Amino acid sequence: MLHTFSPLYAPDLPPVFAAMNRAGSVGKTTIGWNLCVQAARRGYKVLFVDADLQSDASYWSGWDGDELPKGVVTVHKVMLGQAKMEEAIVPARTRIRQGDGPNAFKIIDGLDLVRGDEKMSQADIELAQDPKGVFWLQRSLRRYITKGQYDFVWIDCPASLSLLSISILIASTNIFVCTKPGRKELRGAKSLLRRIKDVRDEYEDFGAMPLATWFAMNETKASNSQGQFYLERQREGREVYGDRMLNMLKATTAVAEAYDAQEPLAFWVPKHEATLTIDSMLTQMGFTDRRAA
Repeated sequence: MLHTFSPLYAPDLPPVFAAMNRAGSVGKTTIGWNLCVQAARRGYKVLFVDADLQSDASYWSGWDGDELPKGVVTVHKVMLGQAKMEEAIVPARTRIRQGDGPNAFKIIDGLDLVRGDEKMSQADIELAQDPKGVFWLQRSLRRYITKGQYDFVWIDCPASLSLLSISILIASTNIFVCTKPGRKELRGAKSLLRRIKDVRDEYEDFGAMPLATWFAMNETKASNSQGQFYLERQREGREVYGDRMLNMLKATTAVAEAYDAQEPLAFWVPKHEATLTIDSMLTQMGFTDRRAA
């Protein structure tokens, strides 16, 4: 795996990725969830932490609708210290038939999910009430993830640079910056890079070492007829981030259709260009197919 490393605060842990941008709707869940699904299909063991306020990855995996069943343990309870992380972990799934029962879904081997919760919208207020609140994720990973349990951890993050985002940066090693070919999204990426440096400087004594390792651009255009402005922003992204910019994911309705069907792209449209692009990103990141080994 290229440019990945274990956290200083827990050397036995695997790399911890966080998909981030200050701007919203840049494809953090789309790219992150599907990367993790395809990594599992390549033979890797992955833990996906759904810390986004919309908990879209949990919905995509068929676990939750707009309301959580009573008594369900989620990432929110883990953050508050009311539950262990292992209690919030469920296997990732893909839908295979209609209905809400367990027979409507098939487990995706190798991929676990820490269930999301819309109550994470309260996280900044709740974390501010605890002087050690920003260390909740670092503490949970260190305490509850054992050596060799996973090959990497992936965290789906909110579209902000708030206290919750800072807590995720403190626990992460590799920041996966998602963006789109627009000025707002590129500005959001630059703002994130500044915040990463600030967090690394401020929390270095606590083992924080986040680095912006990879950049991914979502909903890109393929020709001038789709907008010269967007093509120029795509070229700008390649020039600024160089070989850290992964293959770009073109705009397609397949993503929305797969989300609605509650099937990852690899199951919904295995031969589609979007699926193949996600697969190529994994290879660029150094996650070669272990099944052939």
